[in-house]
Amino acid sequence: MPKNHTSRPPGNRLLQRLPKSNYDALLPHLEEVPLRAKQVLYEAGAPIDYAYFPALGVLSAVTVMEDGSMIEVATIGREGMVGMPLLLEDGGAPHRLIVQVPGAGFRIAADDLKSQAKEGTPLRELLGRYHLAFLRQTAQSVACNGLHRVSQRICRWLLETHDRVDSDDLPLTQEFLSIMLGVQRSSVTEVLQPLQEKGLIESSRGTVRVLDRAGLEAASCECYRSVREYYGHLLG
Repeated sequence: MPKNHTSRPPGNRLLQRLPKSNYDALLPHLEEVPLRAKQVLYEAGAPIDYAYFPALGVLSAVTVMEDGSMIEVATIGREGMVGMPLLLEDGGAPHRLIVQVPGAGFRIAADDLKSQAKEGTPLRELLGRYHLAFLRQTAQSVACNGLHRVSQRICRWLLETHDRVDSDDLPLTQEFLSIMLGVQRSSVTEVLQPLQEKGLIESSRGTVRVLDRAGLEAASCECYRSVREYYGHLLG
């Protein structure tokens, strides 16, 4: 019997794309787990014991430098999973994986994923397509961080987070946002204020509320649209 649940997870869109017979075979190996704010799922270079399929909440893949500074290279929500290196020869985590917005998801042990996602199976094919989309997201993030204004990057980040939660209220602090974007907290404050004055968002302690999504999209850079379209092309 499945662990802690009995039906197809309503929140993870990647699992929802599996044929029913393949999902039914995977189901007994899935365990429902909470995803707590700032929880570290993997440290860079460490072995991966579980893969995670978020149903609610948002995960961040971050690169950590020797001095402790870090910057986000990708976000993962209900459209995807983390733990793909389990199926590769190395198997170590390439990034630190932390919970950005709390929620819940489903995890599967490393050996179980390997047995269910052998070459030629629908699950392996689906995860392979997702991995291509994830690599595209990380590459676009590198370009965005180096070429675009902080204001554009913040709009992109807010849109990506808004896509992955079922609310206009995004639970985050300016301090956390500055860490994810690799900028000074004062830079975040300077950018959020004009966005508020334009009526695009409302920022309060620990929360940013999206008021005008179309306005945020207009103020963002091309990176948000590019990544979203590529995900749609590969995964529907």
